[in-house]
Amino acid sequence: MRLTTIKHWVAVFVLGVLPFAKPCSAQSAFNINLDAVRRSVVFLHIVDSRGQLKEAGTGFLLLVPTKSDPNKGYLLLVTARHIVDPQWAGCPATNDTLVAVFNKKGFDPKKETRGTVEVPLSRDWMFPDDDSADVAVTILNGRKISKLNVENQPIRISELPSPQEVDRVNTGAQVVSAGLLLGASGTERNYPIFKFGYVSSVPDEKVSVACCPGCVAHLQHDWMIAASLVPGNSGSPIFFVPVGFPGISAGGQRAFLLGVQSVSYLGSDVAGMAPVEYLWDAIRKLNLSDANLPTFGNTATPSSAHPPNPAVPSSIPH
Repeated sequence: MRLTTIKHWVAVFVLGVLPFAKPCSAQSAFNINLDAVRRSVVFLHIVDSRGQLKEAGTGFLLLVPTKSDPNKGYLLLVTARHIVDPQWAGCPATNDTLVAVFNKKGFDPKKETRGTVEVPLSRDWMFPDDDSADVAVTILNGRKISKLNVENQPIRISELPSPQEVDRVNTGAQVVSAGLLLGASGTERNYPIFKFGYVSSVPDEKVSVACCPGCVAHLQHDWMIAASLVPGNSGSPIFFVPVGFPGISAGGQRAFLLGVQSVSYLGSDVAGMAPVEYLWDAIRKLNLSDANLPTFGNTATPSSAHPPNPAVPSSIPH
Protein backbone atom coordinates (compact mmCIF):
# COMPACT_ATOMS: atom_id res chain seq x y z
CA MET A 1 0.00 0.00 0.00
CA ARG A 2 2.60 2.50 -1.13
CA LEU A 3 2.31 5.31 -3.66
CA THR A 4 4.97 5.08 -6.32
CA THR A 5 3.89 7.79 -8.75
CA ILE A 6 1.74 10.90 -8.70
CA LYS A 7 -1.12 10.26 -11.11
CA HIS A 8 -2.61 13.70 -11.37
CA TRP A 9 -2.73 17.26 -10.19
CA VAL A 10 -5.68 17.89 -7.98
CA ALA A 11 -8.29 20.58 -7.93
CA VAL A 12 -8.62 22.64 -4.79
CA PHE A 13 -11.35 24.71 -3.26
CA VAL A 14 -12.10 28.41 -3.11
CA LEU A 15 -11.14 29.08 0.48
CA GLY A 16 -13.10 31.49 2.60
CA VAL A 17 -11.65 30.43 5.94
CA LEU A 18 -9.58 32.85 7.97
CA PRO A 19 -6.07 32.25 9.30
CA PHE A 20 -6.09 30.30 12.54
CA ALA A 21 -5.01 33.35 14.57
CA LYS A 22 -8.21 35.18 13.57
CA PRO A 23 -10.74 35.21 16.42
CA CYS A 24 -14.05 33.39 16.12
CA SER A 25 -17.11 34.42 18.10
CA ALA A 26 -17.67 30.90 19.43
CA GLN A 27 -14.11 30.14 20.44
CA SER A 28 -14.03 31.74 23.89
CA ALA A 29 -10.47 31.66 25.24
CA PHE A 30 -9.29 29.24 22.57
CA ASN A 31 -7.05 31.24 20.29
CA ILE A 32 -7.89 29.37 17.08
CA ASN A 33 -10.47 29.52 14.31
CA LEU A 34 -12.76 26.64 15.25
CA ASP A 35 -14.77 26.95 12.04
CA ALA A 36 -11.59 26.35 10.01
CA VAL A 37 -10.95 23.21 12.04
CA ARG A 38 -14.54 22.00 11.58
CA ARG A 39 -14.49 22.49 7.82
CA SER A 40 -11.25 20.55 7.45
CA VAL A 41 -12.80 17.42 9.00
CA VAL A 42 -14.45 14.63 7.01
CA PHE A 43 -15.90 11.43 8.39
CA LEU A 44 -14.69 8.01 7.25
CA HIS A 45 -17.14 5.15 6.80
CA ILE A 46 -16.77 1.60 5.56
CA VAL A 47 -19.11 0.00 3.07
CA ASP A 48 -19.69 -3.61 4.07
CA SER A 49 -20.50 -6.57 1.83
CA ARG A 50 -24.21 -5.66 1.96
CA GLY A 51 -23.55 -2.09 0.85
CA GLN A 52 -24.30 -0.66 4.28
CA LEU A 53 -22.38 2.34 5.62
CA LYS A 54 -20.75 1.99 9.02
CA GLU A 55 -18.91 4.69 10.93
CA ALA A 56 -15.18 4.07 10.99
CA GLY A 57 -13.32 7.20 12.07
CA THR A 58 -12.20 10.69 11.15
CA GLY A 59 -9.94 12.28 8.56
CA PHE A 60 -8.97 15.83 7.67
CA LEU A 61 -8.01 17.73 4.53
CA LEU A 62 -4.62 19.32 3.94
CA LEU A 63 -3.54 21.56 1.05
CA VAL A 64 0.05 21.61 -0.26
CA PRO A 65 0.64 24.52 -2.70
CA THR A 66 3.04 24.36 -5.63
CA LYS A 67 6.23 26.40 -5.97
CA SER A 68 5.42 27.57 -9.49
CA ASP A 69 1.96 28.83 -8.53
CA PRO A 70 0.93 29.23 -4.86
CA ASN A 71 -2.69 29.34 -6.01
CA LYS A 72 -2.45 25.69 -7.06
CA GLY A 73 -1.68 22.60 -5.07
CA TYR A 74 -2.32 19.06 -3.96
CA LEU A 75 -5.29 18.04 -1.84
CA LEU A 76 -4.39 15.41 0.77
CA LEU A 77 -6.46 13.37 3.20
CA VAL A 78 -4.88 12.49 6.55
CA THR A 79 -6.08 9.91 9.07
CA ALA A 80 -4.83 7.24 11.47
CA ARG A 81 -3.10 4.26 9.90
CA HIS A 82 -5.10 1.68 11.85
CA ILE A 83 -8.28 2.84 10.08
CA VAL A 84 -6.97 2.19 6.56
CA ASP A 85 -4.53 -0.62 7.40
CA PRO A 86 -6.14 -2.66 10.22
CA GLN A 87 -3.67 -5.54 9.87
CA TRP A 88 -0.85 -3.18 10.82
CA ALA A 89 -2.59 -2.63 14.16
CA GLY A 90 -3.21 -6.34 14.71
CA CYS A 91 -6.89 -6.16 13.74
CA PRO A 92 -8.55 -8.71 11.44
CA ALA A 93 -8.10 -8.06 7.72
CA THR A 94 -11.06 -6.69 5.79
CA ASN A 95 -11.96 -6.11 2.15
CA ASP A 96 -14.53 -3.46 2.99
CA THR A 97 -14.46 -0.24 0.94
CA LEU A 98 -13.54 2.96 2.77
CA VAL A 99 -15.33 6.19 1.84
CA ALA A 100 -14.89 9.81 2.92
CA VAL A 101 -18.14 11.61 3.74
CA PHE A 102 -18.27 15.33 2.88
CA ASN A 103 -20.91 17.91 3.76
CA LYS A 104 -22.82 19.39 0.82
CA LYS A 105 -22.74 23.15 0.47
CA GLY A 106 -26.09 24.92 0.84
CA PHE A 107 -27.95 21.84 2.09
CA ASP A 108 -31.71 22.44 2.44
CA PRO A 109 -33.38 19.76 4.61
CA LYS A 110 -36.77 20.78 3.21
CA LYS A 111 -35.71 19.73 -0.29
CA GLU A 112 -33.11 16.99 0.33
CA THR A 113 -32.99 13.97 2.59
CA ARG A 114 -29.19 13.78 2.75
CA GLY A 115 -26.76 16.62 3.21
CA THR A 116 -23.64 14.56 2.58
CA VAL A 117 -21.82 13.04 -0.35
CA GLU A 118 -19.60 9.94 -0.24
CA VAL A 119 -16.25 9.71 -2.04
CA PRO A 120 -14.68 6.22 -2.38
CA LEU A 121 -11.05 6.23 -1.30
CA SER A 122 -8.10 4.67 -3.03
CA ARG A 123 -6.16 1.88 -1.34
CA ASP A 124 -2.95 3.82 -2.08
CA TRP A 125 -1.83 5.25 1.26
CA MET A 126 1.55 6.51 2.38
CA PHE A 127 2.90 5.84 5.84
CA PRO A 128 5.92 7.17 7.75
CA ASP A 129 9.20 5.28 7.67
CA ASP A 130 8.79 4.58 11.37
CA ASP A 131 6.44 1.59 11.39
CA SER A 132 5.25 2.42 14.91
CA ALA A 133 3.57 5.70 13.87
CA ASP A 134 -0.22 5.65 13.49
CA VAL A 135 -0.44 8.06 10.53
CA ALA A 136 -1.65 7.65 6.94
CA VAL A 137 -2.01 10.12 4.06
CA THR A 138 -3.33 9.86 0.50
CA ILE A 139 -3.88 12.18 -2.47
CA LEU A 140 -7.45 13.08 -3.39
CA ASN A 141 -8.76 14.03 -6.81
CA GLY A 142 -9.64 17.56 -5.83
CA ARG A 143 -10.91 18.40 -9.32
CA LYS A 144 -13.59 15.75 -8.88
CA ILE A 145 -14.39 16.76 -5.31
CA SER A 146 -14.71 20.46 -6.16
CA LYS A 147 -17.41 19.55 -8.69
CA LEU A 148 -19.41 17.94 -5.88
CA ASN A 149 -19.99 21.41 -4.38
CA VAL A 150 -19.00 20.48 -0.82
CA GLU A 151 -18.38 22.89 2.02
CA ASN A 152 -15.33 21.12 3.48
CA GLN A 153 -12.11 23.10 3.08
CA PRO A 154 -8.51 22.04 3.73
CA ILE A 155 -6.10 23.53 6.19
CA ARG A 156 -2.80 24.77 4.74
CA ILE A 157 0.55 23.08 4.97
CA SER A 158 1.59 26.33 6.68
CA GLU A 159 -0.54 25.25 9.66
CA LEU A 160 2.02 22.51 10.34
CA PRO A 161 4.84 23.49 12.71
CA SER A 162 8.60 23.46 12.49
CA PRO A 163 10.55 21.16 14.87
CA GLN A 164 11.50 24.27 16.85
CA GLU A 165 7.83 25.11 17.41
CA VAL A 166 7.02 21.55 18.50
CA ASP A 167 9.95 21.59 20.94
CA ARG A 168 8.31 24.49 22.77
CA VAL A 169 5.16 22.44 23.45
CA ASN A 170 5.29 20.81 26.87
CA THR A 171 3.04 18.95 29.28
CA GLY A 172 0.09 21.17 30.14
CA ALA A 173 -0.14 22.81 26.71
CA GLN A 174 -3.68 23.47 25.55
CA VAL A 175 -5.09 21.47 22.60
CA VAL A 176 -8.31 21.21 20.61
CA SER A 177 -9.63 18.53 18.26
CA ALA A 178 -12.76 17.76 16.25
CA GLY A 179 -14.02 14.45 14.95
CA LEU A 180 -16.64 11.74 14.72
CA LEU A 181 -18.52 10.68 17.85
CA LEU A 182 -20.02 7.29 17.04
CA GLY A 183 -23.81 7.48 16.87
CA ALA A 184 -23.99 11.18 17.78
CA SER A 185 -22.48 13.13 14.88
CA GLY A 186 -25.50 13.38 12.59
CA THR A 187 -27.26 11.28 9.95
CA GLU A 188 -28.27 13.96 7.43
CA ARG A 189 -25.08 15.97 7.96
CA ASN A 190 -21.63 15.61 9.51
CA TYR A 191 -21.40 17.43 12.82
CA PRO A 192 -17.82 17.19 14.11
CA ILE A 193 -17.70 17.08 17.89
CA PHE A 194 -15.06 19.34 19.46
CA LYS A 195 -12.88 18.13 22.31
CA PHE A 196 -10.73 20.43 24.43
CA GLY A 197 -7.83 19.34 26.60
CA TYR A 198 -4.13 19.40 27.37
CA VAL A 199 -0.92 17.57 26.61
CA SER A 200 -0.72 15.03 29.43
CA SER A 201 2.64 13.37 28.79
CA VAL A 202 5.42 13.29 26.20
CA PRO A 203 7.01 9.87 26.82
CA ASP A 204 10.44 9.04 25.48
CA GLU A 205 9.46 5.41 24.98
CA LYS A 206 6.79 3.78 22.84
CA VAL A 207 3.43 2.85 24.35
CA SER A 208 1.76 -0.56 24.11
CA VAL A 209 -1.49 -0.60 22.12
CA ALA A 210 -3.91 -3.48 21.47
CA CYS A 211 -6.43 -3.22 18.63
CA CYS A 212 -9.08 -5.21 20.47
CA PRO A 213 -9.50 -7.40 23.58
CA GLY A 214 -7.31 -10.45 23.05
CA CYS A 215 -5.44 -8.92 20.10
CA VAL A 216 -1.65 -8.89 20.13
CA ALA A 217 -0.40 -5.52 21.38
CA HIS A 218 2.18 -3.53 19.43
CA LEU A 219 4.29 -0.50 20.29
CA GLN A 220 3.46 2.98 19.01
CA HIS A 221 5.09 6.41 19.15
CA ASP A 222 2.41 8.50 20.87
CA TRP A 223 2.03 11.57 23.01
CA MET A 224 -0.61 11.37 25.72
CA ILE A 225 -3.48 13.87 25.52
CA ALA A 226 -5.74 14.60 28.51
CA ALA A 227 -9.11 14.75 26.74
CA SER A 228 -12.07 12.41 26.37
CA LEU A 229 -11.17 11.34 22.83
CA VAL A 230 -12.99 8.17 21.80
CA PRO A 231 -12.61 5.51 19.04
CA GLY A 232 -14.57 7.44 16.38
CA ASN A 233 -12.16 10.33 16.88
CA SER A 234 -9.31 8.23 15.48
CA GLY A 235 -7.64 10.20 12.69
CA SER A 236 -8.83 13.57 14.02
CA PRO A 237 -6.51 16.58 13.80
CA ILE A 238 -5.19 17.77 17.16
CA PHE A 239 -4.13 21.42 17.29
CA PHE A 240 -1.89 23.17 19.75
CA VAL A 241 -3.57 26.35 21.00
CA PRO A 242 -1.45 29.16 22.51
CA VAL A 243 -2.81 30.48 25.76
CA GLY A 244 -3.91 34.08 25.41
CA PHE A 245 -6.76 36.29 24.36
CA PRO A 246 -8.52 35.33 21.11
CA GLY A 247 -6.65 36.64 18.09
CA ILE A 248 -3.57 37.58 20.12
CA SER A 249 -0.51 35.34 20.05
CA ALA A 250 0.96 34.20 23.34
CA GLY A 251 4.71 34.63 23.61
CA GLY A 252 5.10 34.68 19.85
CA GLN A 253 3.40 31.30 19.51
CA ARG A 254 0.66 30.44 17.04
CA ALA A 255 -1.93 27.70 16.73
CA PHE A 256 -0.74 24.75 14.64
CA LEU A 257 -1.41 21.09 13.92
CA LEU A 258 0.30 19.08 16.65
CA GLY A 259 -0.61 15.55 15.58
CA VAL A 260 -3.18 12.92 14.63
CA GLN A 261 -5.41 11.19 17.17
CA SER A 262 -4.46 7.54 17.52
CA VAL A 263 -5.42 5.28 20.42
CA SER A 264 -8.17 5.92 22.98
CA TYR A 265 -7.92 4.76 26.59
CA LEU A 266 -11.60 4.44 27.41
CA GLY A 267 -12.62 5.47 30.90
CA SER A 268 -9.39 7.35 31.56
CA ASP A 269 -10.00 10.62 29.68
CA VAL A 270 -6.60 10.09 28.06
CA ALA A 271 -5.81 9.37 24.42
CA GLY A 272 -2.73 8.80 22.30
CA MET A 273 -1.61 11.19 19.55
CA ALA A 274 0.83 10.44 16.73
CA PRO A 275 3.13 13.51 16.65
CA VAL A 276 3.14 15.74 13.57
CA GLU A 277 6.74 14.80 12.69
CA TYR A 278 5.46 11.49 11.34
CA LEU A 279 2.91 13.24 9.15
CA TRP A 280 5.73 15.39 7.74
CA ASP A 281 7.62 12.19 6.93
CA ALA A 282 4.66 10.58 5.12
CA ILE A 283 3.98 13.74 3.09
CA ARG A 284 7.59 14.01 1.93
CA LYS A 285 7.47 10.36 0.83
CA LEU A 286 4.65 11.22 -1.59
CA ASN A 287 7.26 13.01 -3.74
CA LEU A 288 4.76 15.66 -4.85
CA SER A 289 6.10 17.31 -7.98
CA ASP A 290 6.73 21.06 -7.57
CA ALA A 291 5.30 20.97 -4.04
CA ASN A 292 6.15 23.96 -1.85
CA LEU A 293 7.08 22.08 1.31
CA PRO A 294 9.02 23.89 4.03
CA THR A 295 12.60 22.70 4.44
CA PHE A 296 13.15 22.16 8.13
CA GLY A 297 16.51 21.23 9.57
CA ASN A 298 18.81 22.54 12.24
CA THR A 299 18.31 26.10 11.05
CA ALA A 300 15.51 28.51 11.84
CA THR A 301 12.19 28.13 10.03
CA PRO A 302 12.39 29.93 6.64
CA SER A 303 10.02 32.84 6.27
CA SER A 304 8.43 31.17 3.23
CA ALA A 305 7.24 28.29 5.44
CA HIS A 306 4.24 30.22 6.70
CA PRO A 307 2.98 32.49 3.89
CA PRO A 308 -0.37 34.26 4.09
CA ASN A 309 -3.29 32.27 2.72
CA PRO A 310 -3.47 32.93 -1.05
CA ALA A 311 -6.66 33.02 -3.04
CA VAL A 312 -7.15 29.54 -4.43
CA PRO A 313 -8.82 28.84 -7.80
CA SER A 314 -11.51 26.22 -8.15
CA SER A 315 -9.52 23.99 -10.46
CA ILE A 316 -6.05 22.96 -11.56
CA PRO A 317 -5.12 21.50 -14.96
CA HIS A 318 -3.73 17.99 -15.05
